[in-house]
Amino acid sequence: MNVTFRATARSCSRRFHRFIERGIVTRPSVRILLKQREDSFTVAERRVVAVLLANYPSAALTSISQLAGAAGVSDPTVHRLVLKLGFEGYPEFQRALLTEVDARMNSPLSRLESSADEPHTEDTQQAMLGSMTLAIGKTAEMASREDFERTVSLLADQQRTVLCCGGRASEFIASWLARLLSQLRPRARHVEPSLERGSEALADLAPGDVLVVYDYRRYQESVVQFARVARELGAHVVLFTDEWRSPIASFADAVLVSFGQAASPFDTKVPVLAQTEALIAALVQRAPDEAKARLKRIEALRAGRVAEDA
Repeated sequence: MNVTFRATARSCSRRFHRFIERGIVTRPSVRILLKQREDSFTVAERRVVAVLLANYPSAALTSISQLAGAAGVSDPTVHRLVLKLGFEGYPEFQRALLTEVDARMNSPLSRLESSADEPHTEDTQQAMLGSMTLAIGKTAEMASREDFERTVSLLADQQRTVLCCGGRASEFIASWLARLLSQLRPRARHVEPSLERGSEALADLAPGDVLVVYDYRRYQESVVQFARVARELGAHVVLFTDEWRSPIASFADAVLVSFGQAASPFDTKVPVLAQTEALIAALVQRAPDEAKARLKRIEALRAGRVAEDA
């Protein structure tokens, strides 16, 4: 069994590096690296990190001296931070950020055009399934337990109304989440993230209610605007997004990041579905008796039995 596992691990590792070379899977973003390695930074380096995250990524698209001055540290401090992140120097660090900006705005068409001349020697099915496996693995590795637990706590409170919405490529997941939540708790519904067509739902929001929103590159302005209004009304905002982060991340209460790059022009939503299923599983574990009672009542009503003990 161990021999098989090691062989599988080596195979996945080789495939991972091939995907990086071909641009199918990228290394973690600078923002992810800053979060992941924060325990290794000195006090001075953390000042630089604070400046970077407060105005990401533009804060680093200046000279090293300007970034150091904004953080109140020396140039060598910035250089040491960059080395700790795994870059050879500040120029490579900036190139990585520029690549992020480009990737954030990448469309399926541009990805298809850029890969048109690449040789396709691997079995398409295996390449796609392998890249999905790697995307789920990266999502799990970089997951924030704190944000996940905060989300579970918000959704477990049945006194809060929960609205779920998503953009063009993720609305189906928001609808699915709302359907699953409605089997576990009352006052959970899917809404269209449009101020014109979703204003009735916003009108019913009270301070402390929850908006769960899915938003992925290229981020939809109507979704961002809808989430911002919900936040201004006092609602908690839970965001599912990619590693480049929707603008909603700047005011969200919890941010659940997934990695969607795959052997396809279209980002895979499999990791997002896995995150959503994990959330539902955690909610059931949080209150199993309540979940059982509600499901029992729903099943009774489906069978036409109106009077049923909870």
